[in-house]
Amino acid sequence: MSQAEVALSPPTPEECDHPAPVVGVMAHEFAPYQGARGPEGPRRTTMYYGPVVGGLPIKAWHCERCGLLRLEYPDGRREERRLYPGPQPGLISSAVPGEATPESALGTQMRVSGVSATPDIYFSYFREEPVEPEPLHQRLAARLPKLDMLTWFTVACFAACAVGLVLGGVLAVYDWTTPGAVLPLFFTVLGIFLAALGAQVLGGIGRHWFPGGDLSPSPAVALRGRPELDGATRTVVALLVLTVVGLVLAGILAIYDWTTPGAMLPLFYTVLGLFLAAVVVKVLSATVRHLQRR
Repeated sequence: MSQAEVALSPPTPEECDHPAPVVGVMAHEFAPYQGARGPEGPRRTTMYYGPVVGGLPIKAWHCERCGLLRLEYPDGRREERRLYPGPQPGLISSAVPGEATPESALGTQMRVSGVSATPDIYFSYFREEPVEPEPLHQRLAARLPKLDMLTWFTVACFAACAVGLVLGGVLAVYDWTTPGAVLPLFFTVLGIFLAALGAQVLGGIGRHWFPGGDLSPSPAVALRGRPELDGATRTVVALLVLTVVGLVLAGILAIYDWTTPGAMLPLFYTVLGLFLAAVVVKVLSATVRHLQRR
């Protein structure tokens, strides 16, 4: 890194004197999925709730010079993390004291991490005109899923098997002797189950040999690229492959004769050296990447 880049780079939180921190409550929502982009960059995996109903205020302190963010939760927990230096619009908002309104008394006042929403904003989401309820027969109407005939046949067979099993259980315990109807009932249930299983197997064979048409490739296949490995990773993979080959060779030498050959000792040290070299290369690579990010 050149001297100009060092001069322009922001100070670390330990070096910064925090001249004008922004103080307030959290009012920003981060995506919880891997690789999402938040104010501190990608790889965000947690979420701070901002505009949510009933959210408790999270006190926030942010230095725009070094990017240090300090959080104080309502339960007493404290947390520090470093964001991108510079202003973070929408990250922190000023706390607004709640007012005694009829909405707050009824529990319909929306509080957003210490930021209160006015009734005109909150109730604008509701329709003022009355909504007629749906007829009772429409609300009670059962809507069957759209399944093919083979799937419906399998469902019917399984339902018949369940009824047969319940009937067999009743016949097995209602008297002190087992009635003769249990045996034909058993074979009937077994036949229905095998029919459902055979239908699914035949359906799978038919779909394999007579497909409905070629499907377009999925995004995972269409957008797939070639793997890009750095030199350190390639070196580690090569060393581990050689280690596995050495272990296989050592196993062969250990059992092919009734005495252990003298080549086992140097082979052992060679395999051990390859494995330790792979570990050292990986640790050094991770250390270098960590130092370059700072």
